[in-house]
Amino acid sequence: MATFLLILAVGLFVLMGGLFWSIMGQEKKSHEQVHLQGGRYVAVIKDFAAMRGYTNRASLLLKIETPSGPVGQRLIVPIEGAVTWDFVTTARVTERPVYVRCIIDPNVELAVRQYGFLLEEAPPGEAA
Repeated sequence: MATFLLILAVGLFVLMGGLFWSIMGQEKKSHEQVHLQGGRYVAVIKDFAAMRGYTNRASLLLKIETPSGPVGQRLIVPIEGAVTWDFVTTARVTERPVYVRCIIDPNVELAVRQYGFLLEEAPPGEAA
């Protein structure tokens, strides 16, 4: 009986590890798809929050300017490089436009559309 419980516990541990790696792999594929297919848009940060359990990610509520008009969208973005919490906070408080790379096509599944990237450079005519 003890051997069976040990085998069951090890099996569950391996299954959970495989599930974790699968989720991480899917997230990486989503990031790559946004890099390849995403467009660069001018956006204004309306609200932001730190992602629970992560210090290097933020959830941003953005007003994105598209050719067909403004669109509201929430994106999960990495906080790395020149994009710091100070950059995000300053852009939010001053309502300074920023560039974002994201996919706004509703035909792309939400699991991919939820990711995006803030770009370091400011739109033309906007001093950083």
